[in-house]
Amino acid sequence: MQFKASTLTLSTLASLVLLTACDSSTGGAAGDDLDDNLEAIELLAPFTGIYDLQDDWSTLDGMDTDEAFLTIDTPGSEGTSEALFHDFDDLDNCFPSRPTEGIVRKDDFSDRIFLDDIFQFADAELFLSGTTLTIEFNDDFDLDADGSTQDRISVTAEQLGVARLSDLGADC
Repeated sequence: MQFKASTLTLSTLASLVLLTACDSSTGGAAGDDLDDNLEAIELLAPFTGIYDLQDDWSTLDGMDTDEAFLTIDTPGSEGTSEALFHDFDDLDNCFPSRPTEGIVRKDDFSDRIFLDDIFQFADAELFLSGTTLTIEFNDDFDLDADGSTQDRISVTAEQLGVARLSDLGADC
């Protein structure tokens, strides 16, 4: 009888632990990820669009102007948005067929929005004011041509009223 009581107590304790893990009042519920994704989707949705980066976003090529565009897609159910960076080919007057791909995401611990995986914009944080997007990032490639790769700079971009990048020009 002693063995059955301890087995019963152990199985009861195990069941209680499993039920507690699924109880939403403890913060361990399976719906927490869904809630986090919904919050991220809500914060990312206003960033959706096609943005024209300021003409002097990069002075690496020695030209005063360097045309580039950033597209940010509608957030998906996982709570992130695909971003595509299109550096316009000024010589051939077209868009490269393979843009740089990145991800726009909400910070796990705050409402800050980050742009990841686009190497021109290292450790980028995004800010939106009306239709103006500001990209603040580490200047690892000295895009501002000030002789320093240790500073943090900002580039602004205006949201365009077009649905597709192809409305602005042809692919190379």
